Amino acid sequence: MPNTKKIAPKTAPASATQDPAELQDLMDETRVRDAIVEAVLSQKLPPGTRLVETPLCEAFAVNRSLLRRVLVRLANEKVVELQHNRGATVARPSQTEMHEVFEVRRLIEGGLVRRLCACIAPGDIAGLRRLVQDEAQAYRLGERSRWLRLSGEYHLAAARALGNHELQEILNTLVARTTLMKAMYNAPGGNVCSFEEHDAILDAIAAGDADLASRLMDEHLQSAERKLKQEPLATEVDLLQLFGQRQ
Repeated sequence: MPNTKKIAPKTAPASATQDPAELQDLMDETRVRDAIVEAVLSQKLPPGTRLVETPLCEAFAVNRSLLRRVLVRLANEKVVELQHNRGATVARPSQTEMHEVFEVRRLIEGGLVRRLCACIAPGDIAGLRRLVQDEAQAYRLGERSRWLRLSGEYHLAAARALGNHELQEILNTLVARTTLMKAMYNAPGGNVCSFEEHDAILDAIAAGDADLASRLMDEHLQSAERKLKQEPLATEVDLLQLFGQRQ
């Protein structure tokens, strides 16, 4: 898997007078949070996986209080579900939720590509072209986890090209959630997020054709949603083995 930017890292700014122990806690929270998100997006933690506290605390060398703060953050980001007396599990989105999230993405990203048509830099176009090439290569080689990451990274890179940090934060969460949905509902062998469609959208952006770019993005995300197929999962992951090597 290539080095792509992690989904929505949320580090708090450090104060010059901040207590070293508090700063270490913040760093540990971000480390644990990012590792769990990375595992979700690479499908090492499928939807419905129980996030048992004891092996996670041991794997990350953190206490339960810190781990629970991380799980609450992930629940707020819709990556994890918290249930009373049942603990935390990787989110298992419903069909209704899936439809609503894709609808929000269509509304947001249609506007995003319209703006990019007027202001995208040549370097950003070149970077997006490379992402599409890498995505196509991963798909053809059967590297599903890598392809899945790159298909989401294309959309995040488009948001970064606009330079709107609030938009990046929103899309980070939405892309993470739709990646969960792909992991849960993707029909076997289905190209849920087509790299050919990514290339066509980029052609329209490079040509400055805002109407075409917006229409292609809308069709692209509708197609991605249609290709998803619900398949119940029952998984048990060795969390200590998965995360223990990070220490």
